[in-house]
Parts: sequence; C-alpha cells; structure tokens
Amino acid sequence: MTRTRRIAIVCQPWDKVTSQGENSIVTVSYQFARCLARDWHVTIYGRRGSGQKRWESDGETIEFKRLKVFQKPQALIETLLSIMACYRKSPSKYMFSVWYHLLYALRVAISIRASKYDVVHVHNFLQFAVLIKLFNPETTICLHMHCEWLRQFATERRLRKIDLIIGVSDFITEGIKARFPAIAERCHTVYNGADPVRFSPLPSQIEDFQHLLFVARVSPEKGVHVLIQAFKILAKSRPALRLDIVGYAGILPYIYVAPDPGDRAMASLEPFYGKRFSEMVRRQLILKGQSYLGDLAAAAAGDDRIVFHGSIPHAQTIDLYRRAAVVVLPSVWNEPSGLPTFEAAACGSAIVATRGGGIPEFVEHGKTGMLVARGGAKELATAISQFIDNPALARAMGEAGRQRVLERFTWEASARHFADLIESVSGGLGNQRGILEGAAPERSARQVGAT
Repeated sequence: MTRTRRIAIVCQPWDKVTSQGENSIVTVSYQFARCLARDWHVTIYGRRGSGQKRWESDGETIEFKRLKVFQKPQALIETLLSIMACYRKSPSKYMFSVWYHLLYALRVAISIRASKYDVVHVHNFLQFAVLIKLFNPETTICLHMHCEWLRQFATERRLRKIDLIIGVSDFITEGIKARFPAIAERCHTVYNGADPVRFSPLPSQIEDFQHLLFVARVSPEKGVHVLIQAFKILAKSRPALRLDIVGYAGILPYIYVAPDPGDRAMASLEPFYGKRFSEMVRRQLILKGQSYLGDLAAAAAGDDRIVFHGSIPHAQTIDLYRRAAVVVLPSVWNEPSGLPTFEAAACGSAIVATRGGGIPEFVEHGKTGMLVARGGAKELATAISQFIDNPALARAMGEAGRQRVLERFTWEASARHFADLIESVSGGLGNQRGILEGAAPERSARQVGAT
C-alpha cells in the first residue's frame, strides 16, 4: 500500500491558523491545503490564538498544529529595533537573524522531524527554512516569498540550502534572481488566486456607482491616506459619494517595510513613523496602529460618508465587493501581490490600483482596471472618476477581470503549478497533476478562507 505523501505548511509566528484566513498568508496556506488535500496529508503550522486548540483536523487530510508564541516580548524587541532603524534611516537585518522567533522555529523543526514530512513549505522566513532543513536533511524545502526580504536581506550561502524558492509575482521572483543569479534556476513564480465560486458577482448585479471600497491592512504603505485625499477631491462635486474602508488597523513596523530612501513615494510615509526620535517612540511604541488610524480620522474630518469598518466577517466583505462601484488599492509601496485585487476581480468589481510591484501582472491597465502612479491623489481621483461616471465601462472591465481570474488566477491553478514545481525538484513523489485536474474537494463556505 502506497504511503500518503505529507506536506507541512509553516506560517509566520503571529499567524493564527484556521480555515478562515485572517490575513493573506493564512488564506494562501489554507487554499493550497484545500486543493492539495486529495493526494497529500497537509499540516498547517502557526500560532495558537486565544480559545484555539493545539491540534485540530479539517476533514481527513488537513490538520492544524498550533504553538504557543510569546508575542509581546518579541513585539517589544521588534518595535525598539524598528525605531532605531527608522531613526538611523537604515534597514535592520534582525528579522532574518537566527534569534528571531527561535523557539517557534525550533519547535516546528522538531515536530516536522517527528512526523516525517516529504515537503515543507515555509512562508517568508529564510532562517526558519534553513533550521528546518538542518533537522530534516532529506526533506524538500520550499520557501514562499510574499515580500522583497530575500533581495534586501538574504545571503547566497543560506539560500543554497533551499530546494525551491517561490515568489508571489514576477516582481518578487525576478528581484531574487537578479540579486542571486547562482540560484536563479530554483526561483519560480506562483501567483495567488481567488475562489471564483465564493467570490462571485450577484446573480443580478446591484452596483452602487457612488460607492468606493478599500480592503486591506490599514497601514501607511497601503496608501489609505492617499485614497481619502482622492475621495475629498471627488466628493466636492458628488455629494452622494461614500467610501468603505475594511481592514485591521496596525502600522507595519518600519523594519518590515524597509523603505528605499531613493523612492519618493515611499519617502512620503516618513511622517507616519515620526520625524524626530521622540515622535517615533510615541507613534511606533506607545500609540502603535492607533497613530495612523488617528491620522486617517483627522484627514476624514468627521465626514460620515467615510466609514471605517475594521475587520469584518468575510461574508460581509464579499457583499461589499459585489456592490461597490470601484475597489481601490492605492498602495504607496511596491505591492508584491495584493490579494484583494484577485478577490475583487472574481466578484466582477472594477479596480483602480497603483502601478508598482506585482500589481501590473494582475490588473491589466485599460482592460481589467486602471493603474496610476504611487502616491498621487489627483491621478487616483481621475482614474476613479472614469468608473463612477461611466457605469458601462466599470461593468465591462469588471467582467473582463472576472474572466481573467477564471482563466489564470484560481486557487486550483496556483496549487497545480505549485505541485508541479514540487514534483520537479523532489522527484519520486508520484504524479501530482491528477490531483487538481478537476474541481477541488467540496468544502463548506465556512472552510474557505478570505482576506
């Protein structure tokens, strides 16, 4: 009897893993697991949140293993180093040091050794992947990058220990290849996706062409402040216009953003982190995410047409996607992927996003959406106005965007590509393609993750 192949997916140490993705990493992990589960036994590792069990199964071939993570001491160290990096205007390599969440990485590595996995799929943290390889030398190790950290912080010596490196966009993958040409053949792009069944238009589409929507982390690099400026420009002549802002408010630490000092758009984020040392301490250590939320509330100036929803249930987010005239992703940084662009497109929504990072790979300017320069409120407002003033154009681009998702950006397509890559580097694990040629295993709406 053939042994069922085993794959472990290792999330970030702050990710509370569940079938209901609370962020993009958890969503990607669960959706890959859901699609691979027909032929693989899949274990997803992550943080144990309040009220969660240490171990939990989801069907017969997916399980969650959750570890206690001492988040507060780590977050304090992280914030202090972030402030120092911000003050010196220089990047910090602490996130890639062996000491970063060492206990979490060790416990995962030991657990994986005890369970004898064929493949381990690690999100973002190279040092975790290297440590897991040390404890499991015969296991195929895949590192899945959702950001530019390898290009910014990695060393070739460490990367040579990794069997497969995945970027969420060609923007990420080509950056790694250019920085480390010796390991370029190990680097491949696997796009994120959407579930086109759950994320779908209403049978009878009901758009409100005075309704704008933002869905993502509410943090400076996502450009919500630019969107509010654009909204004010538009609202002067459109009193019925309104803006829904959906997402968790939490300023991303400076060391995670690692802004390029030569990037003018990124330089515009400096006020949100603080210009003087005392202001950096107040904003990043004392107020934390509330500092940026306060800035946005001040920019909204009590306008009740701008609504901050915070984190809301996925079903409500999907309903907002379906009804919005335009979904806007005004990222100021080079957005690596932008999961909401896939979800919005799957729902048939018109999209306006910034022309940076991986976004142009997913949003075709003039065909499935509009792309504008990063950080420019006037250009953003002009692009949005083309949709709210021309509903037929918005519908046409929304339909084209959904068709593109169906053709290229479903989770099944992404997982099939991933499985093919794993087979090519591991060898002897059997035929993976058959697991995804048809539809993925049926699961309830509760079990399908969303951002």
